[in-house]
Amino acid sequence: MPKTNFDILWIILSSGLVFFMQAGFLCLESGLTRTKNSINVAIKNITDFGIATLIFYAVGFGTMFGASANGLIGVDNFFPAFSTDHPEIAVFFLFQLMFCGTAATIVSGAVAERMKFGAYIAVTAVISSVIYPVFGHWVWGKDLQQWEVTTGWLGKLGFVDFAGSTVVHSVGGWVGLAAMKIIGNRSGRYEEDGSVRYITGHNLPLAMLGTLILWLGWIGFNGGSTLAFTSFVPKIIVNTMFAAAGGMASALVYGWIRLRYAEATLPLNGALAGLVAITASCNAVTSFDSVIIGLVAGILMFETRSFLDKIRMDDAVGAVPVHLAAGIWGTVAVGIFGDLNIIGTGLDRTEQIQVQTIGIIVCGILAFGVSFSVFSLINRFFAFRVSQQNEYQGLNYTEHRATTELIDLFLEMEYQKRTGDLSKDLSIEPFTEVGQIAERYNLVLGKIRMNLREKEILTKRLEENLNLIQNDLSTAKKIQSGILSQKDRNIGELEVIVSYLPLSEIGGDFFDIMELKPGLTRVFLADATGHGIQAALITMAIKAIYESLKRGIYTVTEILYHLNNEFLHTFKNLNQFFTCIVVDIDTNSGNVRYASAGHIPQYLVTENEMYTLEKTGRIVGAISKTSYSSNDIKIAPGCKLILFTDGLVEQWNSEKEEFGENRVETIVRTFYSRSIREGIDTILKEQERFLSGVPKQDDISVIGIHWKQT
Repeated sequence: MPKTNFDILWIILSSGLVFFMQAGFLCLESGLTRTKNSINVAIKNITDFGIATLIFYAVGFGTMFGASANGLIGVDNFFPAFSTDHPEIAVFFLFQLMFCGTAATIVSGAVAERMKFGAYIAVTAVISSVIYPVFGHWVWGKDLQQWEVTTGWLGKLGFVDFAGSTVVHSVGGWVGLAAMKIIGNRSGRYEEDGSVRYITGHNLPLAMLGTLILWLGWIGFNGGSTLAFTSFVPKIIVNTMFAAAGGMASALVYGWIRLRYAEATLPLNGALAGLVAITASCNAVTSFDSVIIGLVAGILMFETRSFLDKIRMDDAVGAVPVHLAAGIWGTVAVGIFGDLNIIGTGLDRTEQIQVQTIGIIVCGILAFGVSFSVFSLINRFFAFRVSQQNEYQGLNYTEHRATTELIDLFLEMEYQKRTGDLSKDLSIEPFTEVGQIAERYNLVLGKIRMNLREKEILTKRLEENLNLIQNDLSTAKKIQSGILSQKDRNIGELEVIVSYLPLSEIGGDFFDIMELKPGLTRVFLADATGHGIQAALITMAIKAIYESLKRGIYTVTEILYHLNNEFLHTFKNLNQFFTCIVVDIDTNSGNVRYASAGHIPQYLVTENEMYTLEKTGRIVGAISKTSYSSNDIKIAPGCKLILFTDGLVEQWNSEKEEFGENRVETIVRTFYSRSIREGIDTILKEQERFLSGVPKQDDISVIGIHWKQT
């Protein structure tokens, strides 16, 4: 208990640092979730602390630090009244309140993206009123008037948890595990064939900022647990830093070896695991011991995450691997590494480890048992999980009516499609890509309204009147010219040649070529059903959806998965489809990875061989939640990639003979001895000769990419 004014000041400062950890959890959890749920996660991180404050003041503090009934529960100090005569009691309450709020917040990340907001409030209430105070009394229960007198039965037994590896973090992890078991996994997280779909957070830099805030807050979390500014404080803080660094390093290196790449969340969750693990023993171990504790915690975090995937338990942000697994390890580490003289329980090392193990088991029984029983009972009358439709739309909107620009755009487009009311333009969010799409879409709507007025045919459904405005395409042409860049260019070591020949002034082909990072270029080529304005409008929707995905950390298969779902949602019941192919060209590793959604075979020509890029999944717009596979091909400088839409091969001459894939393949086989520009020109000239004046029947897009020799 703090004795001097300087001690009190230190605990107040430490309390502020621990409170700042709420901001860290907010950034971490909202960054690791998808955009459509990030606001919901942030609101929960604010709300739970306020609720925990009121409940801990009313019943939690008394339950934890009131006069003990047989070492099981406190029976007074409810609604405590703080006075200036004993400021140490008020500051101690403040510090413990921060710990209670932390335990509640841990659950938020584990159940993110599918739990109702009201259900989460109930979870916070149970933790703050029962689970944390009761177990806290068992371990940390004290007589506030005679601070050296331990009242909790586990504390008397010799169980040691200096700053809360078990009391705070394992409690939160056990409750999170119980909640996960009750509400189930996020839709699409685990496929029927046993495969795991990893859902990447929308803002990993924000999550990493949250980790650094938590790291900073842990100075107060562990350093303040001395409850006085003693000579132990610097050592505790240094040990905390060493363990965090050890956890970060081991998670990164071990995960890199296992996954064969440096997965982005490993350093942040590894550092947090190290912080959780050292919390129980930071006052009683050496700096070298702290590093070892952190190293083991980082590896345990990774293996626990993998184990949860094997048993199909969906932890949205890794709360259970970080807080439960590392908390258990940190509690055992007290007995393994702790200086017995500092611990001061009078037990030998074996006995201390046994007592630590008993505490861990008791915590699991209490925290998991009580939470699972109470939540299951509540869930029978008030469902904890949101509906499948609400989960699909996102909890930002369905729980709080908070939207993003892209969701607003789709909702307005959905309203126009459903009602046929084209009298209003879409809302424009200035200086954003979504706003640019909306602006171009509005130009099309304006031209459509003008033509409809001129022809005196007003209708509510745009698709029924597209044939009436085929002769007035200037606005649509400007829009599509803004979408498609036909310029030949160089991207790093890649020479890119583009040839786009729409059937009329506009067409249904869409392509996008961008450098994701130096040495990694992504190529996207799509072919929509139909021709003219109808197909052009579909390509604008394709672009709107693809633009929201291409800059994220998505694989080629994930791009197609999300594109298919969003396209189906946007054009539901309109029977619209398109084929496409996504190709990642990595000149750093010499690899091409592609996924093809019903697209016709494409070709990759190397110095010694020609590869056919076959389709790897269904066309987009046929079936929801379609899974896609990808293929990899090793490449080297000099290779040439030829991508095209079916308009190149599905052209018929006057003899009803198709130009066909065989003719294209024959010409492509000669590409190793031609420039990429010559090769494409040869194909188009041969097609022109083949047609002999017969008009083309479809849009044609051809993209050639050559990895130039250096």
